[in-house]
Amino acid sequence: MCALTKEDLCEVGQVVGAVERVAQPKAVIDSRKIVGGEIFFALKGERTDGHNFVEEALQRGAALAVVSEAWYKENKEKFFDKLLVVPEVLSALHALARLYRRKFTVPIVAVGGGSGKTTTKEMIAAVLRTSYNTLATEGNLNNHIGLPLTLFGLREATEIAVLEMGMNHKGEMLELCTIAEPTHGLITNIGKAHIEFFGTLEAIAEAEGELFEWLGKSGGTAFVNADDAWVMQVADKVMQKMLYGIVTPTHPNRREVLDLYAEEMGLDERGRPTFKLATQEAEEVLKLRMSGRHNITNALAAAAVGLNFGVSLAQVKTALENFEIEPALKRMAVYEQQGIIIINDTYNANPESMRSGLQTLKSMKHSGKKIAVLGDMLELGALSESEHTLLGEFISQLELDVLFVYGEAMKATLNAAKVPAKQHFESKAQLAESLKELLQPGDAVLFKGSRAMKMEEVIEIVQANR
Repeated sequence: MCALTKEDLCEVGQVVGAVERVAQPKAVIDSRKIVGGEIFFALKGERTDGHNFVEEALQRGAALAVVSEAWYKENKEKFFDKLLVVPEVLSALHALARLYRRKFTVPIVAVGGGSGKTTTKEMIAAVLRTSYNTLATEGNLNNHIGLPLTLFGLREATEIAVLEMGMNHKGEMLELCTIAEPTHGLITNIGKAHIEFFGTLEAIAEAEGELFEWLGKSGGTAFVNADDAWVMQVADKVMQKMLYGIVTPTHPNRREVLDLYAEEMGLDERGRPTFKLATQEAEEVLKLRMSGRHNITNALAAAAVGLNFGVSLAQVKTALENFEIEPALKRMAVYEQQGIIIINDTYNANPESMRSGLQTLKSMKHSGKKIAVLGDMLELGALSESEHTLLGEFISQLELDVLFVYGEAMKATLNAAKVPAKQHFESKAQLAESLKELLQPGDAVLFKGSRAMKMEEVIEIVQANR
């Protein structure tokens, strides 16, 4: 046991030494996930304190439990070994993850941005895995807890890592960079996600841009979405960069300034894009299994990373054409049930991603109605009413047939939207019942809302009763 007492503080070096004695260390914060040999970090959260589960964690086979000095002083009579006692557990998690990361010289690719981070991260991992043993963030464990936990997944066999980095306050991206020390990175886009905490897009760009600032100071490489003006602006912070973007008929000269570009060739009946992917030397035609034009940009980002690390364009094509996001992730999952096309994009929503989802619904080629089922977009702060109103005006241009909404903020969207049929619902059960009565084979329906709205519950109710 390495423990703090009144007379003797446990040095960080001793803690690191103890951690390094754990073969293939895996860090966990949930005692239920322990199968044997893990390091359990007893984090104190808003709802529960991990210290309450230290005994269970050790009984389940945890190799070590990292606990706070304050807790240890109250409980030291009950425990005699397998404890690392530190002043503060979260700080220890960060410090240990950083030190553990430094044992490896592998490239680390950081993925930030307002929307599309998880899909882009998964696409990058799929491309890199054609040539490298690749570690990638599981799901969206992209914050100050999920990121260090992911770093403990590094192994001697790991050749490259792809880490998603999420932030909603200034300084958080820099904190994540300080822990993971990325060598490469990209920002998917700069949008209004979390604008409640920033006030302006400029402030969001500055906060996301901390990733590029880190890369600039450390001599790293940035992959830059040239179609996003804010991303291009913060890209000035880094010298080594690779530009990617979409070439349109009105701006064909962009081919000359982009390292990698795409030219859209059309969408199929499910809204899945076909496009030409090209460098200055070669090109391939790709058809994605993912619906939505916005996934061309996500694919471009993945291709840029792959090409930078020597993956051939042919391998990039194969990886991206075979790529599918897990339906359980609720990100633009498109499937058919009883003749009805379901678009489950319920994981989260902001003004930009909401428009992308609605455009995908509009692009669907089918015989029935186009129906949008939307929940509130959260974390918009003072801009909430205006953004929901603008969304309604946008919907008016899409020629949708039905708009069903849930949530107080969505009332502004409903009022502004001009569609043949529209209704606000006070409960998801009422919404699902009306939708169930309305749906017919040939219809296409989009479900989307911010994470806290849990719009997937509407899908579950409808499917359970059909």
